[in-house]
Amino acid sequence: MTNTNTDLNLRYRRLFETAQDGILILEFETGKIEDVNPYLIQMLGYTKEELVGMELWEIGAMVDKSASIKAFAVLQKDGYIKYNDLPLRTKDGKIISVEFVSNVYGVNGDRVIQCNIRDITSRKNAESSLIRYQQALALNMYQVVEALTKVIVARDAYTYQHQCSVAHLCVAIATEMNLPINQIEGLKLSALIHDIGKIAVPAEILSKPTKLESFELEALQRHAQTGFDIVKNINFEWALAQTIYQHHERLDGSGYPNHLKGDSIIKEARILAVADTVEAMSHARPYRPAIGIDAALQEIENGKGKLFDAEVVDACLKLFREDGYQFPPPY
Repeated sequence: MTNTNTDLNLRYRRLFETAQDGILILEFETGKIEDVNPYLIQMLGYTKEELVGMELWEIGAMVDKSASIKAFAVLQKDGYIKYNDLPLRTKDGKIISVEFVSNVYGVNGDRVIQCNIRDITSRKNAESSLIRYQQALALNMYQVVEALTKVIVARDAYTYQHQCSVAHLCVAIATEMNLPINQIEGLKLSALIHDIGKIAVPAEILSKPTKLESFELEALQRHAQTGFDIVKNINFEWALAQTIYQHHERLDGSGYPNHLKGDSIIKEARILAVADTVEAMSHARPYRPAIGIDAALQEIENGKGKLFDAEVVDACLKLFREDGYQFPPPY
């Protein structure tokens, strides 16, 4: 038995000395350091002689002394404590981030505390860099959309206002449907430029006060394809190109440009289709007066489940009929 214990102790000692995480052994009652492995010595910059016999907070390794003492009391009581991101101060004053796990266990009838400490500073810095990159990329996407909206304003102020109002309603509908915030943000950006393809439609067609001829209607309907072609090669985080491409598709396949049906139409495009229809009918256009919000809501209600997504229609109707939603004033 003695030889077995000796072998186990030797094996543990080798693991302790060669571990690539910092390890502290503390007295259970006092919290004084009894042993420390080489990796932690290198991590903190203290010698073993400086560490042994001291409390961790006494030598300034822990940033918050009072929090450390409270945590030690919790550890004594519960036998376990863990921090996924704990700041430690090295001997030279540098702050590092560590993952800190402490356990209480018995040794020869006594209780001791083992603390495993992993330096996550590099990982945390990398994560911070990635977050900053993603934020910068998102900002660039907003700037691209803003630039495209300015193109629309320069050519057709009505279309710009229409898109802003549609975007506002899209956000309200998506929020009512409890869609994820990120998805709602992408939908908003899509709506803000959903008619960008109309820059290729002759102005006389956009403002014609009488019924369009078949060739004129075809030219107008090409705006969905043109809009898709304009944005398809921009590396947006969201499905902006497809949302723009599909916003005139209808569930029964009667829409354009590809006569998509049912689940072939993405959720964002289904929401945009409803918001686009309601806004367009309830507001005046250059070639006709406003038809009115009641008629617009009746239009989507009549098309519920056939032309328009039923869940989207229900959310839109609730907003107007129960929640008192109103389009924002002109931008």
